[in-house]
Amino acid sequence: MAGKMHVVMLPWSAFGHMIPFFHLAIAIAKAGIRVSLVSTPRNIQRLLKPPPNLSSLIKFVELPFPVMENGSILPEGAEATVDMPFEKIQYLKAALDLLQHPFKQYVADTSPD
Repeated sequence: MAGKMHVVMLPWSAFGHMIPFFHLAIAIAKAGIRVSLVSTPRNIQRLLKPPPNLSSLIKFVELPFPVMENGSILPEGAEATVDMPFEKIQYLKAALDLLQHPFKQYVADTSPD
């Protein structure tokens, strides 16, 4: 039955990853499969909206961007590689690693395929 299968996608926070994952989510939804595309709020806000005929099958899941112990490491509002200089990407990775627990909790709560 369409919509019963559920795929969760967590792309790296770079638009060279997020945009292809978004297009893949559309292709998967066209096959009748539900897709949850997980990212941080600012990244999700910057993605396109899914086509209206697929919007019931594609869900954007926002995990709050983690607060680093030293908040000055990353530029304010930086949630993707486009938001910072190359030398700070390592700190973005460290921040996104902190999403491990909320992501695991989301997967445990939703039991995707």
